[in-house]
Amino acid sequence: MISLPVVCDGVRHAELDIVSIPGLPTLHPQYKLKDHQQWLREVLRHQIPHARIMAFQYDFAKDSTDISWRGLENEAVRLLYSLVHRRESARGRPIIFICYSFGAFILKKALLIAKVNPDFRSIFDNTGGIIFLACLNYEEFPGLEEVCLKCAAVEFGTKKKHDAVECLRKSEDWSILKNVMENFRLLRCTFPVRVLYETKTTTVSGGLSTMFARKAECLCTEHVSSLGWENEKLIGIQKDHGELIMYPHRGDTDSQGFFESFMRTIIELVNHTCPPTTNAMFGADDFDDTAATWTIIPELTHAATGLSVQAPGLNRTIPTATRREIKVPCYVMGSYEISADFVARENVLSRIHQVLDPISGDLSTQRVHVVAGLGGTGKTQIALSYASSHQDTYRVVLWADADGQAKLSESFILFARELGLGDLNSLQAKQAVKECLQDIEVNFLFVFDNADGDNKKELMKEFWPGKNVRGSVLITSRDQTLLDSYAGLELTELDPEDAMNLLLNLTSTKRTRMPERALREERVAAAKIVEKIGYLPLGISQAASIIMNEALSLIQFLEAYDARDIIEDFEDVSGAVVDNTYKYSLRTVWNMNFDRLTPDQQGLMKITAFLDPDRLQIAMLKDGASRAKDPGLSFMDTSRKFWKCHSGLCRSNLVSQSIDKKELRMHRLVQASCQLRMEPYERPVNFNRAVALIKAVWPVPERMAVHNPSLWDEQRALLPHVQKLCEFYVRSCERGDALIAEEDVNWDFASILYEAGWFCYESGLLQSVAFLLENAEKYCLARLQRGGGYRILADIYGGLGSLGTESNQFQKAYDDFSKQWHFLNLAFDAHELKRPSIWEVFGLGRLGNGLHGLHRYSEAETYYRKCLETWKGLPGDQKIFTTHLATCLWLQGRLDEAEKVVRAIIKDWNDTTNFRTAMAMYCLGNIQIAQSQELTENGERESAQVKLSDALRIHAKVSSLWDITLGVTHHKSADAKYKLAWHFHYVKEYGKALEYLNKAMEIYVSQPEIFKNEIARTKYKLGCVFQDMGDTDRGSSHINEAERIRQEIVPPEDWAPAQGEEDFDEIVQFWTR
Repeated sequence: MISLPVVCDGVRHAELDIVSIPGLPTLHPQYKLKDHQQWLREVLRHQIPHARIMAFQYDFAKDSTDISWRGLENEAVRLLYSLVHRRESARGRPIIFICYSFGAFILKKALLIAKVNPDFRSIFDNTGGIIFLACLNYEEFPGLEEVCLKCAAVEFGTKKKHDAVECLRKSEDWSILKNVMENFRLLRCTFPVRVLYETKTTTVSGGLSTMFARKAECLCTEHVSSLGWENEKLIGIQKDHGELIMYPHRGDTDSQGFFESFMRTIIELVNHTCPPTTNAMFGADDFDDTAATWTIIPELTHAATGLSVQAPGLNRTIPTATRREIKVPCYVMGSYEISADFVARENVLSRIHQVLDPISGDLSTQRVHVVAGLGGTGKTQIALSYASSHQDTYRVVLWADADGQAKLSESFILFARELGLGDLNSLQAKQAVKECLQDIEVNFLFVFDNADGDNKKELMKEFWPGKNVRGSVLITSRDQTLLDSYAGLELTELDPEDAMNLLLNLTSTKRTRMPERALREERVAAAKIVEKIGYLPLGISQAASIIMNEALSLIQFLEAYDARDIIEDFEDVSGAVVDNTYKYSLRTVWNMNFDRLTPDQQGLMKITAFLDPDRLQIAMLKDGASRAKDPGLSFMDTSRKFWKCHSGLCRSNLVSQSIDKKELRMHRLVQASCQLRMEPYERPVNFNRAVALIKAVWPVPERMAVHNPSLWDEQRALLPHVQKLCEFYVRSCERGDALIAEEDVNWDFASILYEAGWFCYESGLLQSVAFLLENAEKYCLARLQRGGGYRILADIYGGLGSLGTESNQFQKAYDDFSKQWHFLNLAFDAHELKRPSIWEVFGLGRLGNGLHGLHRYSEAETYYRKCLETWKGLPGDQKIFTTHLATCLWLQGRLDEAEKVVRAIIKDWNDTTNFRTAMAMYCLGNIQIAQSQELTENGERESAQVKLSDALRIHAKVSSLWDITLGVTHHKSADAKYKLAWHFHYVKEYGKALEYLNKAMEIYVSQPEIFKNEIARTKYKLGCVFQDMGDTDRGSSHINEAERIRQEIVPPEDWAPAQGEEDFDEIVQFWTR
């Protein structure tokens, strides 16, 4: 143990030494050596940047059965020798001492010796001031011995009789203690002294000894704390003894509180010791070697679009995303077109434009309008009509499918491409489009269509197009509660006259030569038909299709309609689709259309009834049927067979086709009706055919390269279909008629749920992971007794554990990884897998991750080494688990070994092929920060600065690499931005620190439940920066909010107030630190 480590050697050249001496730290349960040092490093270095800060360490009471006050006296000599060693080249530098409780006894004895000993005289002569906290200074105070014992008991953290306290009570050295106190008090030194004493009572257990009973009292009162010197100032603090001997929390918001009082006190002493003429403000040149970093990393000075780092191995420029010229005008309407049978409700379109019009509407804020209503009322067609007819008003129109995170992500990728922002992944596209719309200087319309999911509000918040007042936002939804939050209207059925005219117009060719009487009869029939259909545009369109295709008059249709009992209410469909009850007679209309299809065409319709109805990719349907080799799909397994089925569906009007002829679209009510008309035995058959079709076209990455962004576009397009399959399966289980019975086994279903869940995890769609994987888990567990399934269940637990690591659920992650390992072993026993296997490699490595997250570093290291040993001879990139091994060594304090391990795998410092190299570099930067702190403690200032500068260069490169390989909105990119903010804060570049912290926070808050821990840590850091800038109230507010969130995260039995940044580092995953 170094007796006097240097915690900080000044942000610039040191002009002052500050020495902190703790109380009786060894046995206190809350005392940690790192707390002693990190508080000084994190707080004082910012307030006093020209100070070298040192922390005295001693082992008093290491043996609680053999201690005495003489032990403290001996520590005084060690303090003096340590100071002489540290001050060899700066003997004339002033010193300020900070003493806690019995640390004052050590200092007093040291200064008494220094005053008379020439070897130490410079220490006495250069003492510029002392701050005493909870210290006993008046030896003649009545009952001093009892107060000493009570203070010692509190500092040891014991509430019962304790050996150490009893040993001190029986000590024969009380005279030594009192003599030192008296002799020092009689010195009456000229340097200023500040005494912080407690005004809050402390409760000490009566079980400590028979000398005092249990009661609450102030221990270090003003009387016993006073030296009686003229240059002494006494300051009462509303803390008890146990609180006053610990470092003050940054979140203490009271202006008269501990933190504020302590900071005012030490700044006063510093200003007295270092007059303003020498304690001048400093600029970038005062940062020594670190200063050069700001001018050689263009990204950090916003001076270039590339990142060029002038260091060995880091001397090439890599491209970064640049802002491109926006393509205007830009109209992205997806695959939608206005239906030929659309009824323009002019009053509705006028009301929408009245709210959204950027010219005559509200120009002070962004305008939002909701069109809400039941399915089939024409919401999408109304929105499409408005967007299409006002392109002279809006220079940019973007149409987003809002039915889930995956569809919104895909919409944003298309927006980015059409706006000229480039071919970006989902996270990059979301960020780029939002930034573009926030800054764009033309009027734009953004449409959220089908915002119907349970999490629609959270999704719209995540994808909301900024707050630019040039923007107008139109939302269509079945959820009428949105009208409570935004302006809007409820779209109901057509009025009877419009409904009748629509049907007459759609069937007009059948009446061109009818006599007047027949025409009147047709109008009466039309009125009756639309009334029974409920005046819904969708139903009217379907009825017209039947009338035209079967060459019926309206009277003939009405007779057939009655014959088929179409008057029955359509409650079954309503229950399957929404909570609202339909009282419309549509089901028979769709049944009539369905009956006109051939058996093969009906077969395709039944399969699509279990897929996502909004985007039925024709290539997916055709290729899936041909690749699946499923006998149940043989009716469309060739191009000729498929196109016959396809043409029949398009003619039926049950589906619509996109403008580019690449996709089909089916209304949700039509899909629900199709499912309901199936016989109970048909539903599982067609569901399994849909599973086989999707399984055949889903691109699966190789096991040794599970992170494969080249597959993401295909996977993203198929994801909504897997989500629909999962949703339909879950609903069927809840109803008690499972689409796959428990006695049946279809491992392909579990497999596609896993693959889709893993894609969501890899691509950053973390909110979608649990729904897929947890239902896959339930499915497998219910069927294990049927044989097989061990490997896929192991994969599922690996995915759930990985989600746990990303969302900081440390125990759950370990539990899931343990289950993965269990089922892997069963898979090997059942010959589903054969050793050596890459599955075993990942199982071992992930167990290491689980243990690592629980801070069980030694055990984690063992599994990482087993993982890498097993990997020998197998394909794949070993960087990830090698990096985790290096991180594990770093956190165990084995810095040189950690550096050697991680440097060996960094071959290309500009690797943009995947994120793994940058992850290794991130780890190396953290190791270098720790090495810098270690060198600082040993007094090697210049070497420490070189290490810190190297760490900054590497972390800046990592930020750029992750922006490219993962996207600027990926959570790892946020981690890198947080780390850059840490560097800027460290050297008092507060503006840049805030900039990068806010960038990181913007990413984290997009998924607040997933990144709750990172949000807490970032809020705490923001608070620290604000405090160090002088904005104490704002800083304290952030810190207290961070502490509130942290308290929600940490189990009650483990929670204690945070002492500094490291307590917030503890709640995030190890690779995020």
